[in-house]
Amino acid sequence: MGKRKNVRCTACGSLERTRVIKLFLARDWTAGPGRRVFHLAPEKGLYGYLASLDLKEYRAVDFCPENFRFAEIERFDLCSDGPQLPSNRYDLILHAHVMEHIPCNVTAALAHLHRSLTPDGLHLLCIPFMHGESEEDLAALSPEEAQRRFGQSDHVRKFGKEDLARNLGMAFSLPEPYSLLNYFSADVLRTSNVPEREWHGLNGTSVFPLRKSDYLL
Repeated sequence: MGKRKNVRCTACGSLERTRVIKLFLARDWTAGPGRRVFHLAPEKGLYGYLASLDLKEYRAVDFCPENFRFAEIERFDLCSDGPQLPSNRYDLILHAHVMEHIPCNVTAALAHLHRSLTPDGLHLLCIPFMHGESEEDLAALSPEEAQRRFGQSDHVRKFGKEDLARNLGMAFSLPEPYSLLNYFSADVLRTSNVPEREWHGLNGTSVFPLRKSDYLL
């Protein structure tokens, strides 16, 4: 995947972050016939797993559902549809590498997702962290300018490693410093082929398991 060798699963297509999310699901969440799940930008491997479960509702959505050829995905615009999400509905909300694409207030978008979480639900948040401080631009940038500033042509922001406490940390209780070893053993991470370089500190594989009480506003 790009410059990262031997990280994409040849069976399910999962990347490191996808497998870390699955580890959190196994550790912190239990499926059941009364459970409701809201999945933004569903990864193929996780979609197959979650769709196979006995759930009351599995809602898989994306802004560009035509990009998902493995399943019927509902179109959902987090900026306009997020405020319409019902409160206290979903037992599991998960998304990875979505928030850097959202062309609106990212804290508000996350707040609406978290508002839709049940009191005992789990919100798995994964965003890619880059060196330096956070930056965003909601203007109509050219693909070249977005690539230069934010690392990808369809990104509108970057999340910096240096200002977590002054950015998302003001809205959500997030651990600092971050380490996957606070959640899983080294053997478990190796078995799931999560490279050791991504175990410590903020990076593209950092997943935050948020509970309802982790919202600070």
